[in-house]
Amino acid sequence: MRPETSPDWKPDRPFLLTQQQAALCLNVSDRQIRRLIRTRKLPVKFIGRRCLIPTDAVERFARRTAVQST
Repeated sequence: MRPETSPDWKPDRPFLLTQQQAALCLNVSDRQIRRLIRTRKLPVKFIGRRCLIPTDAVERFARRTAVQST
């Protein structure tokens, strides 16, 4: 049995984040996350009524908006 098919397998990191988790990752407020979602700068996935943000989208956003230091 491969590890990813085992019932005890968990990924190294979550695939989807809540708005609060995304805010912690980006070190911004929940309000700022809602603004980024509303302006479509952060894509979301809905599972039922839950609004979740893909982890890779948060990482791409952070890289895209990072300030270059010289």
